[in-house]
Amino acid sequence: MINQFKYLLFISLFIISCQTEKEIIEPEIDLSKFVLQDDFKIETIASEPLIEAPVAMTFDNQGRVWVMEMPDYMPNIHGSDEDIPRGRIVILEDHDNDGRMDHTKVFLEKLSQPRAMALVYGGLLYAEAPNLWFVEIENDQPVNKVLVDSVYAVGGNVEHQPNGLMTNLDNWIYNAKCGYRYRRINGEWKKEPTHFRGQWGLTHDDYGRLFYNDNSNPLYGDYVMPNQIINNPFFRPKTGVAQNICVDRNVYPLHATVVNRGYMDGILNEDNKLVAFTSSCSPLIYRGGEMGEDYQGNAFVCAPEANLIKRISLNEKDAKIEGTQVWKDKEFLASTDEGFRPVNLNNAPDGSIYITDFHRGIIQHKVYMTVYLKEQIENRKLDTIINAGRIFRVFQKENQHVNINLEERSNEELCELLKNKNGWFRDRAQQLLILRNAKDVIPLLEQIAIDPENHLAQLHALWTLEGLGNFDKKILLLAQDNWHPKVINTMIRFLEKSNEALGQYEKFFNLNKKEIDVQLAFSIPKTINKKLALGKILKMLERYPDDEFIADAIISGSKELEELLSHTIQNKKEYSTIKNKLNEVIQNKEDDSFKPAGSNIQIGKDDKTVGRELFNVHCASCHAVGGYGIENLAPPLLGADLVELDAGSVASIILHGLEGEIHIEGKPVKFNSVMPGLNSNPELTDEKVAAITAYVKNAFSKNPQGMSPERVGELRKVTPQEGVMFSEKELLKIYKKN
Repeated sequence: MINQFKYLLFISLFIISCQTEKEIIEPEIDLSKFVLQDDFKIETIASEPLIEAPVAMTFDNQGRVWVMEMPDYMPNIHGSDEDIPRGRIVILEDHDNDGRMDHTKVFLEKLSQPRAMALVYGGLLYAEAPNLWFVEIENDQPVNKVLVDSVYAVGGNVEHQPNGLMTNLDNWIYNAKCGYRYRRINGEWKKEPTHFRGQWGLTHDDYGRLFYNDNSNPLYGDYVMPNQIINNPFFRPKTGVAQNICVDRNVYPLHATVVNRGYMDGILNEDNKLVAFTSSCSPLIYRGGEMGEDYQGNAFVCAPEANLIKRISLNEKDAKIEGTQVWKDKEFLASTDEGFRPVNLNNAPDGSIYITDFHRGIIQHKVYMTVYLKEQIENRKLDTIINAGRIFRVFQKENQHVNINLEERSNEELCELLKNKNGWFRDRAQQLLILRNAKDVIPLLEQIAIDPENHLAQLHALWTLEGLGNFDKKILLLAQDNWHPKVINTMIRFLEKSNEALGQYEKFFNLNKKEIDVQLAFSIPKTINKKLALGKILKMLERYPDDEFIADAIISGSKELEELLSHTIQNKKEYSTIKNKLNEVIQNKEDDSFKPAGSNIQIGKDDKTVGRELFNVHCASCHAVGGYGIENLAPPLLGADLVELDAGSVASIILHGLEGEIHIEGKPVKFNSVMPGLNSNPELTDEKVAAITAYVKNAFSKNPQGMSPERVGELRKVTPQEGVMFSEKELLKIYKKN
């Protein structure tokens, strides 16, 4: 009966995709399996058949929900049919104003595993590998499609490609798993290097600092706004960016969870519950203003593998940020629903948090899936959880039904929204003013910028002025000592290279505040008068003689002063930290092979991804895509005793072939055919054989193991001694079990 219902849902979704828009009556979702803290509540905003496999969402200026779907990701346990483009971007609407979406419009469809989107510049920026596209929006339809970047997501695996498009306070668009940032100025798209950040998902705080993570670590972050600390191309800073904000990786799921490496020591506890993150993603800094001071500025991180969302409190001290798990034995939100897969979090216009639930039983890509995980998925029938997807809203206060349509707001009203307690409104107002080129309200923005009553409004006003590109910088000289340090830092930054800078910098230096001094360390070296700048750098070093963060900041801004600064302080023993760093920079300048900081990190395909592709070309015709073998042709790889040996056994078989009786799960199996060796195939280089070996050992063995090309080269020379091809007996003599 359940399968019949899912089939009907799939048919309904297919019908929806063939129409421009459709009104839907959604099924009720059981929320009894969710446990939240502090009297929070959860409600369903949208579900199947309205949406399927959502991976990202965002709000437009009318408050409508835009959803990106990826149903072509692992549609079954083998990941077959992934090359059939079924991704969509849809617009959800609430026509009856009951707080739940009941209407859908298809904006784009037939996309191949789309991964990220952002509503910017009056259109939609979206990623579909390998491209980054921008389309304008007219009457909810895409028009004037523009290719922003043709190499946005080249290579890599779907789990390791750029994503998380997000406009930051500084008016640049940033990504996770990417070394570039983007911006459109006067209708022209700009692309420039930035620090490479994270794996899946990206967020920022009220001050424009970026936060991200990788699958095992819940929260990394930057102590300063982007691209300041990589200003010197010959310097690799160790502080300020990519800092491990929360070192506590523990999670507290409500039930036993299925994870890829669950058989390894330390992954599961005695109750088979996950101990620590293995798939953390989509961090969110809460900026909604409706959950009280205890929650404002907290970080929330998804753990889809454990069906939970973690809360981390952040504390800033001495210009550095530390994160602490709020609870040591429970989570902000946890569920016993194994299909609940939180993969994206959003601050909402009403101050709540929206959760994008991929709602799929399988969330591990086929390239990395182990035999253990396949067995667990099949035993628990997780592969039957398909054709679903949910958007949830988590809140304390009931929906306030605020008027969200920003398109109808005047420029003056948008300026007023820069003062809103909800960061969503402030961000959107700033972006819309820049899009409108609202130079008529520059005087009003300047007034807000120098009014210390609301320091967040000051920041947004300053960056809005920066985005408009035309304002009287004399207002920067009006900053007072008692203003918020983040406002002072912004003014310090905007004063760089101006004639009045050093005088103002002296005033701010006298405040003797570490977080202001860090910004001064970035900005002082960039001033016009290098001789005076050097004098002030020396004063900074007197205050912080052995501070690595200050040293990194000074060198980041000193790309024209390294030799002079190094010579000036060479006899100062107390300055050993910055002297060592300066020596490295000077050597890097002389090294022709040195790759400048800020250069993009190319995401090549990992060995398992390459290995699977090669396996499908050279091996799957006999052993089958899933490694099950083909009767009377080739044995299965799953359960084969030889595959459980050292990886050298697999590589030796690929190179020199196999004949005779083998054992599958300890039982003898005879095949009439033999496997020929591929040692003489010029296409199969050492690198390719190593990649196939790594994939086979990961996908079909309970003992995953890699293989280096160098070892493959050695094994080419280790030929069979007892026949033309290897036998199982001979391989057992050579290789030991892992």
